[in-house]
Amino acid sequence: MDNLAYKLGSRAVSNRYRTNQNDKVRVCFYGRVSTQHEAQINALDNQLQWYESVLKDHPNWEKVKVYVDKGISGTQAKKRHGFMQMIEDASKGMFDLVCTREVSRFARNTLDSLDYTRRLKNMGVEVFFYNDNIWSCESDGELRLTIMSAMSQEESKHISDRVLAGHKTSREKGVLFGNGNILGYRLVKGETSVENTYEIIEEEAETVRMIYDLYLSGLGIKAIASKMIELNRKKANGGYNWETSAVFRVLNNKTYAGYIGYNKSFTASFLDHRRIPISDRSQYEYVKGNFTPIISEDIWNRVQALKAKKSICTEKRIQGKPMAKDKWVKTLVCECGSTYKKYTWRVNKNGEESNGYQCRNQVVNRKRSFHVKNGLDGAGLCDVPSICEWKLDFMAKAIFHRLWKNQKDSLTELMGIIEENYTVDKKEHSERYEVEKLQRELDRLQTRKNNLVDMRLDNLIDEVQYQKKYNLITVRIEEVEISLQKLQCDGKEEIEPVDVGAEIQKIQEYLDKACDLEEKQVSGELIEAIVERVTPTEEGVFKWYLKEEDSDMEIQFQEEQYVLMDRFTLGFEEAKTYRKSFGNFIRAKQWKDLDVEVYIKKL
Repeated sequence: MDNLAYKLGSRAVSNRYRTNQNDKVRVCFYGRVSTQHEAQINALDNQLQWYESVLKDHPNWEKVKVYVDKGISGTQAKKRHGFMQMIEDASKGMFDLVCTREVSRFARNTLDSLDYTRRLKNMGVEVFFYNDNIWSCESDGELRLTIMSAMSQEESKHISDRVLAGHKTSREKGVLFGNGNILGYRLVKGETSVENTYEIIEEEAETVRMIYDLYLSGLGIKAIASKMIELNRKKANGGYNWETSAVFRVLNNKTYAGYIGYNKSFTASFLDHRRIPISDRSQYEYVKGNFTPIISEDIWNRVQALKAKKSICTEKRIQGKPMAKDKWVKTLVCECGSTYKKYTWRVNKNGEESNGYQCRNQVVNRKRSFHVKNGLDGAGLCDVPSICEWKLDFMAKAIFHRLWKNQKDSLTELMGIIEENYTVDKKEHSERYEVEKLQRELDRLQTRKNNLVDMRLDNLIDEVQYQKKYNLITVRIEEVEISLQKLQCDGKEEIEPVDVGAEIQKIQEYLDKACDLEEKQVSGELIEAIVERVTPTEEGVFKWYLKEEDSDMEIQFQEEQYVLMDRFTLGFEEAKTYRKSFGNFIRAKQWKDLDVEVYIKKL
């Protein structure tokens, strides 16, 4: 029988009935062991030898390839490279039959067993589980496979439970887990796991002691990281590029005080073996180890007490609620993509504090130039200078003056005209006012709806965002239309007159407050209403991205949607005049011109 013709019909006919025929069956073998232990590796070798003996018993079988997975659990197929390669080769028509010793070797996950045997069947490939005598293309093959797979999965669960029980016993005995990749120590394996211990690497241990001493002397985490770089001290992985996180790990590791830590993570499911870290450090379990500590228990306790004291001062940040209230923290985004951190720039003679803003990437990791100076890779870092607050206000006022000029006066005049022409027929004009207001809102909503459709067609927003916003706009349109219908009926319903004079007064008060550019600082309300983002660059250019009318905050910022509208430079004389108006001064030698670019969204 022709192999291709048989393959096309193999979804219904089992290869079992071809064993005594002369036509060839192209077969591959699959073997797996779940650990790298010597006994298991030997078991795998035995599997492969056994497959050769099976091949001899079937003279019409033609071996194509043997697929092997070493030290990989059978509960997740996608993590088994040999298995996945076999599936890929099956899709290319490389073989007709997969032979494996038993169901547990193929998979310990019932869903995986059924899923992949079905996939192979649809490709014209059968699976033969030798010891279980299951042929996947036979009429009862899937039923028997389901039963055996469920049993294999349950056995895997029992194994997982036994491992957890073993871990508990190991904790009680103080067994060291892990590969020993810890700064200051090397793992020395004994004849049994209970006899495993740590041996001090003196050069690295000196680094650990130095970190603890520097922290107790008052140095911060960032300063310590910089000191380690300057002193050319190696990390556990052999690198020299110290991050603040690496210093934190050293200060948080009780192993250095002679303890072994347990219960720092847990396995969510025995099927995926994914370890989930436990963030609550109070849940950790510590057992005194059988190795020499690098630092004393007294030093450990003093460091933890100091950390706890500092943590109280930064409680909000630790709780994960860094809600930015400062207008510039909410607006500034560095050229490297990082947000900004506010700090005290200087304290003036009169006690007044001047604030500054620094890229958070630099706060954590230092500037790129610092890393390059110390012979390290500065990839992902930046050298964008910090910026003082008054310069941001200075630039903002300059932009608003250029944009608005006399618009405030024009608006005030317009308010007066409206008030003068407002008639005494309050009921009539109240109704008309409400109708016109609702109609204007309806027009705006329809425009937004149309724009939203265009944005989706242009792939500027995804389907989820589009549907969410489309539904909100549609609901509001319906509400407005109902209100219009009520107002345009026979006039039976009384409408509360609108005090237009009061409304005009509110508008004027807002303009006076928000648009008063003579104040020392620009209103945060005005910045939030007008400015989408400010991006400082290493070249000294400040890119200001302005919001459009009815800007949608939920849509992710995309720089390519903006075009340059204005470009100007603020020199020393302008800055001097600005600072002088508030009783301050600047030095010419310290001044660097501010290059400003203003961007607006494309129409």
